[in-house]
Amino acid sequence: MGFFNFDFYEIIIWIATALLCLIAAGCRRIPLRAQGGIGQPLPNPIAVILPIIFFTLVTALRKNIGDTFFYQYSFELLPDSGNPVSFSVFIDSMFGFFQNIIRNMTDDPQWLIAFTGVFATPIPLFILYKYSHPFDMSIYMFVAFGYLGGIMNGVRQYMAAAITLCATRYLFSLKRGSFIKYTIIVLIAYCMHSSALILIPLYFVFRRKAWQLRSYMMILGSIVLVLVFDAVLPSFMTALESTDFSGYSSNGWFTNGQEGGTSLFRSLVAAAPILLAYMNRDRMKLLGHIGDVLTNIAFVNAAICIVSLYNWIFARLTIYLSIYYIIFTVWVVNYAVKPRQKSAYVIITILLFFIYSRNLSYMIAGYESNYFFPGRKLFKGR
Repeated sequence: MGFFNFDFYEIIIWIATALLCLIAAGCRRIPLRAQGGIGQPLPNPIAVILPIIFFTLVTALRKNIGDTFFYQYSFELLPDSGNPVSFSVFIDSMFGFFQNIIRNMTDDPQWLIAFTGVFATPIPLFILYKYSHPFDMSIYMFVAFGYLGGIMNGVRQYMAAAITLCATRYLFSLKRGSFIKYTIIVLIAYCMHSSALILIPLYFVFRRKAWQLRSYMMILGSIVLVLVFDAVLPSFMTALESTDFSGYSSNGWFTNGQEGGTSLFRSLVAAAPILLAYMNRDRMKLLGHIGDVLTNIAFVNAAICIVSLYNWIFARLTIYLSIYYIIFTVWVVNYAVKPRQKSAYVIITILLFFIYSRNLSYMIAGYESNYFFPGRKLFKGR
């Protein structure tokens, strides 16, 4: 696929994204009296309602992309009725619980796909609406950074991420008891996908003061880990055998060169807003404690991206951090920089992530749907 070779649905999604950004920008002129999570004026709710409707339709009505076929196939293999629907608090049990309920009601796998889209799409958009500023740029980043495409690929993990995003207020809060509430929500997400559990120890990393030596050491350590990973691989594989990911230790995923690492460009993109924020540390103080949390999350996100240079599977952990990365990046390029530099940084960011979306992130190229714009054949002359 050429860089500017867009298919029908890509054109529709990008045009709709541009229109939604313009509408959201206009909604900033009629803000609510209430303030958002970082003290910003909240734009009129139309700014978030329309993106939620459109992007949820996109994800819910798809018939392909990423893991979609696998979930359709596994759904069709289930019996027509009598599938167990009892819920138990165990790893990965939540998805099976909902899948069995749907399978007992219908044999059409589109209902399962629709459920995953409705589950995973609205919450991250609402969190962006509540905590990002300006929200219109966050809508663009939602698509360009690959979150929309990711929802249709790492299905269960993005569903788990949607649950963990419900703990955002407790992650940012300084009130007593916040950690307990945060942990309860993460444990619920753990029932959807076990990888969510990593967010509990990371809570204490996120909540520390930003720009400390340990942050830079984390980046350095991730670089060293990539360089020496082959040396520590035997110990890593032994540890993996005692976990729920033991299958990766026996299928040659890490040892037979079956999977490569992510692009260096992805790591550079992850680090870029951190460098920009470092150059404007005084203005970052405007965000107070939340600014520290977002900065630390950006450091962890960059460290994971560096480790994923060895094997892309590690990059899956950034799914839980992506929405916070968008909030951080949008703030930095709009308000952390000097006012006279803002326009230049905004334009550079838009171009950078457009290039990113076309080359590196989860793609929406090849998207198909039997329900979403079913008249598309008229546009192709068929």
